[in-house]
Amino acid sequence: MHKNVPKMKTGIVTGCSRGIGLATINLLTDNDNIKVIGTSTSGNSPISKSNFECYSLNLSESKSIKNFINIIGSNKIDFLINNAGILLEKWDESAINFEQLKQTFNVNLFGTIELTEKLISNFNKSGHIINVTSDWGSFSEKNFDEFQPHYKMSKSALNMYTKLLAKRLEKHNIIVSSIDPGWTKTDMGGREASRKPSEVAHDIKNLLDKMPKSGNFWHQGKIREW
Repeated sequence: MHKNVPKMKTGIVTGCSRGIGLATINLLTDNDNIKVIGTSTSGNSPISKSNFECYSLNLSESKSIKNFINIIGSNKIDFLINNAGILLEKWDESAINFEQLKQTFNVNLFGTIELTEKLISNFNKSGHIINVTSDWGSFSEKNFDEFQPHYKMSKSALNMYTKLLAKRLEKHNIIVSSIDPGWTKTDMGGREASRKPSEVAHDIKNLLDKMPKSGNFWHQGKIREW
């Protein structure tokens, strides 16, 4: 008798050089039946595995996005994890800096949306788009303050994109989710953070595995308020 060979899955993870992206790719590529295409601004990653490729992608430049899309071509994908993001303001800054606001939105929102929209036709049925957002992008955040305004606005807008896209892609059987990783030990989150990138990577993998209902905001395996 022939054993059922698991179907090979292919997906894209942005921001793969460190932090959550790096941990997620490390975890996913432990499975030989998953091929991951990673992106970083430099095109480099510490990971070297046969089922992993890394390409240069600058989400703030449409030309860079177009070049990456050309590399993907007509190849089919099963998941897209929009993890890449920037936080430019200091922890105690509340004033709006228009240059920082534009730079933040260019990467965290506009570039992420442009990439996603250009990849929709590449998705297999039952594909999954996961937008890594933040509790800072939540309107239900209980410890709300006035700091990091550019980052918070970009993530709240990305959460709305998740909801809108989930509705639009219902008929195509593509799932769209947002995930709140929590306070994580990364360059952005700092060393005092309570969660490790590897813990968030498991949250992302579990969300991919469970094929949840589309259009929800997740935190540590549970649906949370927007």
